[in-house]
Amino acid sequence: MKQGRADAIERLIQLPEKQAGDFEQTAQVAARIACQQLGVETASIWLFNPEQTHLMPICRHQLSGRTVVDAALATCAFPEYFDHLYQHRFLKADVARLHPATKAFGPDYLVPNGIHAMLDAGIRINGHLEGVICVESLRPRHWGEEDAHWVGQLADQLALALATQRQSRQAGQLDLFRHAMEQSSQRLAIMNADTLEICYVNQAYLRLAGGVAEDYVGKPIQQLMMFQQNPESAKLALQTVLETGYCRGEGQVVDPQGRVRWIDFRANRFVTENGQAYLVLHSNDATAEKAHKAELERMAWHCALTGLYNRAYFLQRLNESAPVALLLFDLDGFKALNDLHGHEVGDRLLKEVARRLRHCGERMGASLVARIGADEFVVRFDQVPAQSLHDIAHSFRERLILPVPVGGRSYSVQLSVAGVCRDLLDEQVDAMAALDLTMARAKQLGRLQLFDQALKESFCEQVQIQQDLRQALARKEFELHYQPLVAMETGEVRGAEALLRWRHPRRGRLGPARFIEVAEDTGAIEPIGRWVLETALYQLHLWQRRWPGLEMHVNVSAKQLLGGDLYEICWHQLNRYRLTPGTLVLEITETSLLEEIQVVSRLCNQLGELGIVLAIDDFGTGYSSMRYLQRLPVQKLKIDRSFVMDLETSRENREIVPAIIAMGQALDLVVTAEGVETESQRRLLKQWGCDMVQGFLYGRPVDPHLFEQRYLRINEPA
Repeated sequence: MKQGRADAIERLIQLPEKQAGDFEQTAQVAARIACQQLGVETASIWLFNPEQTHLMPICRHQLSGRTVVDAALATCAFPEYFDHLYQHRFLKADVARLHPATKAFGPDYLVPNGIHAMLDAGIRINGHLEGVICVESLRPRHWGEEDAHWVGQLADQLALALATQRQSRQAGQLDLFRHAMEQSSQRLAIMNADTLEICYVNQAYLRLAGGVAEDYVGKPIQQLMMFQQNPESAKLALQTVLETGYCRGEGQVVDPQGRVRWIDFRANRFVTENGQAYLVLHSNDATAEKAHKAELERMAWHCALTGLYNRAYFLQRLNESAPVALLLFDLDGFKALNDLHGHEVGDRLLKEVARRLRHCGERMGASLVARIGADEFVVRFDQVPAQSLHDIAHSFRERLILPVPVGGRSYSVQLSVAGVCRDLLDEQVDAMAALDLTMARAKQLGRLQLFDQALKESFCEQVQIQQDLRQALARKEFELHYQPLVAMETGEVRGAEALLRWRHPRRGRLGPARFIEVAEDTGAIEPIGRWVLETALYQLHLWQRRWPGLEMHVNVSAKQLLGGDLYEICWHQLNRYRLTPGTLVLEITETSLLEEIQVVSRLCNQLGELGIVLAIDDFGTGYSSMRYLQRLPVQKLKIDRSFVMDLETSRENREIVPAIIAMGQALDLVVTAEGVETESQRRLLKQWGCDMVQGFLYGRPVDPHLFEQRYLRINEPA
């Protein structure tokens, strides 16, 4: 029997599958040999999972008995069994149901399968338990020492097969890894962390740096390309990875062909199982990515048409640091030129202006030239120029206004120029606000304008007014004055126009011209407009108790028209006060009508259904046409005071005013002339058939009490 068992072990040793490291096939043969040589019914082979938390079945050889279906065994579920195997080479259980290490298997495994005795041996590699060979008998059995040692020999041969398999796999993995590194487009270099010698470089690295592996392997780390071309940054990166275990960066290198390349690199420190520390350097060619990023950035920060920097880039630079000086150029009449001659001509003109600006900017020491609007350009100076800003602006202007040849024709360039120096800027006045204010003044005067002390004071006043406006309503600083509207034929006061006044606590009484534009820009016009309308209607309600037919004229801004709640306000107030239908007249300027004619038309028709009369204010100064008058339920026109004030001296106005009156009569509209101040003006207007008049000749705006005393009671019968 001994010789038979020895021969069986020898056959297992010589098994080709075992020598090749095929553990599964070796395990099948070992299980069969165990059953044959020990005369048992079943034998099985098991291995631990990598986490050592479960024992996994590999194979089972069974001669008789019930077919056993194996499942993974959790080490935590059978602590006595696994503790015994960790501490002993064998486990001999003659009566497995009673043995301390195996009795836990009784109810679910031993009894159902009729297993009486167990002989197990651990499969160990370098003393570490990797698995188990389990021999099981369905009959009572007393295991001898010889049985146990022989099963131990089987376990040793299985351990050798497992070790061979793992070494083979590891070698295959290393070979696979080596081939993968050689085929990788990522550049790799591995260095000994203690000696700082190069251990390995792959083909991708050699393609960039040139040479062969022998030029680097075994050489100091300073032989690497980054150390050769960027020694300071490479030294810093090496220090970082040695201290922290990781670093990342980028840099430029020149390859053997003289091409500049961007590389993005990462370096890691790692330690092998034998305790040796290494550094691995990974690097990628980031040249294309850099170029793409630069192109995206160029597109993001540059104007596609002119190639100049755009508004976004200019504002970013402005936020980062204050310039010494700025010049703003605005092409006057560019939209009309574009519409008249086409976009091709307009684009050619813009590109030529940009070229001239760039050229002049370089000559004058400008740090940035940008296109910040459709026809607006800005030049920034970060160093004090050799010339004064006025002289520089004048030089730019003289160069820019030269005709631009396009397609055989020459086009003149008209522009306004605004400039600002840092000396006049502070926390209250920023550069863009100063430029915008200065450009507005330049366009008014039609010349070059620099931001000066007077403009700064005006700006600061506007800012202060803007701040004060926020509190004016709450502090009840607004009041309404009323100016009479008089019937031309009878001289009777037919109505009143509500005019807003601001009792400013420091500046005294301010007219709308001083603050309405600021209110519109800041959004304060809507609550102010609501207050004006509600106050005027309340006053009309009081007056209509005695004078039921009296009209109230109220100016409405474009923001109120388009704001969405004008109809609700009017509906609420008219129902609240039960005013005489047709006595509320809303005056709208011509330009308001043009902004959103469809919305305005719909709203005005809805207001008309409430009995509200619509009047066009300042007629003749905007862009009204017969088409607008026909689309809107207009019942009144008010001729702007600018036409009335020069009636005695302006032949042109003496032609325009009667034409407006005649047009109003043809459309069955009531025509009112504003700004009537002289008897001569009154006579001419009456001669032409004007219906109503308003102006200082008939009365100045006064508070409600004086209006009633002066203009309403005279209409009462004696």
